[in-house]
Amino acid sequence: MFHDFSHRHTPCTVNGLPEAVILSRGSSGSSQFGRESDYIGRFAPESSVVSGALIETGETFLVCSQRPTPERDKYCGMVKTNMIVKIQRYSQKYDGNYNPIGDPDFLDIETGVHSFVRYVNGQLRQEDPGLLPTSTHLVRLQNTVDVRRPDDPKLLKPDRIVFNGRPYQVDDINDIQFPGLYQIQLSEDMR
Repeated sequence: MFHDFSHRHTPCTVNGLPEAVILSRGSSGSSQFGRESDYIGRFAPESSVVSGALIETGETFLVCSQRPTPERDKYCGMVKTNMIVKIQRYSQKYDGNYNPIGDPDFLDIETGVHSFVRYVNGQLRQEDPGLLPTSTHLVRLQNTVDVRRPDDPKLLKPDRIVFNGRPYQVDDINDIQFPGLYQIQLSEDMR
């Protein structure tokens, strides 16, 4: 079926590799999410797309789910990214002789990370009872990004995610809800 609609193909990259996709809106609901962020992508049967893939068409999308159609096309639920974030980790800098330089501080681990960020409001709390009481934002990003769980014994302090010039503390990482992606709960970073 994918090949029957070549007039609707949009050139794209799947994790940096050139492919084509048929894009459509995921829902026509009245919510902001439905109007702005929810998309469906149909890929060829031979496509390398999987859950968690990063799709670029001029806009950037994260693949949240993928299933085969009866025609063996790859039918993907996608979310359009709305933020580029950076990941910071509290760590010590060292010189060439492994002598500490200054005090430990938050250092950039990854920058330019495409993500989908949602503000936690009352409606979202009703829809998702698993939100922590301190959560202010949800961030969805690829699970290849180097961000660690707050209880990781190698961390001196929980990781930090920075966007819009403000730092937020990583409180929880859900790696089950969306295969190939992390759903991260953030709170105001008071450190």
